[in-house]
Amino acid sequence: MTLRLSSLSSSSSSSSSSSNKWTETATSATSTPQHDKQVAHNSMHDKRYQKDQFSFLQQEILKYTNTDSNNSIQNSFTPPSTWYTSRDFFSLDREHVLLNHWTAVDVWTPTGKGAYKTGYFMGQPYLLTTSHDDNDSSSDNGEIQAFFNVCTHAGSCLAGPWTKHARNQGDTASCSSLDLNPSLVGQASEGQLSPGEHFQCPYHGWRFNTNGRLTRATQTKGIQSFQAKDFALKPIPVRRIGPIVFLNFGGFNSHTNDGARGSDSVTRFDQSRDLLFDRLERNGFVADLSDLKFVESRAYTLKCNWKVFTDNYGDGCYHCSYAHADLASNIDETSYSTNLLSDILSIQQAPPSSAANDDERFGNKTAVYAQWYPNLMLNRYGPWFDIDLVIPIDESTTKVLKFWFLERDFQVPSDSYIQDSIQSSERVHDEDVFLCENVQLGLQSRGFQAGRYVPSKQIATHHFHQELAKDYLQACGVLDSEDMSE
Repeated sequence: MTLRLSSLSSSSSSSSSSSNKWTETATSATSTPQHDKQVAHNSMHDKRYQKDQFSFLQQEILKYTNTDSNNSIQNSFTPPSTWYTSRDFFSLDREHVLLNHWTAVDVWTPTGKGAYKTGYFMGQPYLLTTSHDDNDSSSDNGEIQAFFNVCTHAGSCLAGPWTKHARNQGDTASCSSLDLNPSLVGQASEGQLSPGEHFQCPYHGWRFNTNGRLTRATQTKGIQSFQAKDFALKPIPVRRIGPIVFLNFGGFNSHTNDGARGSDSVTRFDQSRDLLFDRLERNGFVADLSDLKFVESRAYTLKCNWKVFTDNYGDGCYHCSYAHADLASNIDETSYSTNLLSDILSIQQAPPSSAANDDERFGNKTAVYAQWYPNLMLNRYGPWFDIDLVIPIDESTTKVLKFWFLERDFQVPSDSYIQDSIQSSERVHDEDVFLCENVQLGLQSRGFQAGRYVPSKQIATHHFHQELAKDYLQACGVLDSEDMSE
């Protein structure tokens, strides 16, 4: 990777110039010498803060990338602790990693036409739908579509637990005060629209169909140059792997779709998916996950940075014999392997131990643990498939959504088998939570700055850090677009 330091002065002066024009316009009517002095002071403070912020980020990123110019795991140090404790790095994660890639946000198997699901990911409300064929030429009948769940009139979240299904034959589908309880704000929801029904905004009653098209705008008389087609819901690019929904909130203007990460992120996504399917098939599993049925999901809140949890997953089972007694007894650690299949996909494989053949949860197939950049982990073992979907909350808090699936044709050996299996899976999860929260406390101390990788084990973690570094470097103007493919 070739690093090219870019001057921040030009971008800083451009933004400050724009800021000064806005300040001048906003304050000209009430300008006084004292007020102008305060404005100048605030402007200088803002510019100094931005410059200091970028200088800090660049310094901490280069601490990692400069440890080894060849990016080899043998010579590299791990990232500095600031990557895991700084609010500035969390902002970098949100804007330039998680909202700028094909990021896993949900697990959903729609029930048919007109189905919808709402959710929130790092401050972005989204709406997933399956279309009705409303004689709309843009309709992808039955396919999942994604939109920002935001009414284009005044910015209200459109659909949610309060959603009323409205038809356009003059009915009002009004909401009572009980329907609009403040406790509902920010809650996810799921439902289904019948043919001819539409989403109605709870604020002013604007309506949209499942294709995102504005079908009714109330009391718009007097608005000049208003055309309904200009006020459709804003779409979000969407991809799927089985029941897993990926969204790219950066759309097709982000660096993930233009140059820096390759000219076609969709192709890269699909190629990585096919590599995952191939590896599953090689190990005796149904490749496209179509043989599975949903069993259960749970949500966990961890007191650690999201990258600590992700690092732990890519550890190559280095910690298994020390922290996971049950798991370690069912896998052959001597034959454990890690393969980097693409820039966004790494695979860890764990052959079963002799003891695992007697354990109906692990079975006798080589388990596949897939890490999908930036925030998804997929675990296929025995008759089970489980998912860890990581949602960062702040620099020291993370939510993990866990979903369990079971092979549809698997003959459950006992009434307690499913809950016993989930309990065993949760035990491993709880052990990992202890490790991660314990690490976060250490990272926040003055006693640790950076560590080292174990080359035979922490291959996936090193790969994860390399991808983060690429995103960070470009975000801070240190890495030019053409360097991203080197």
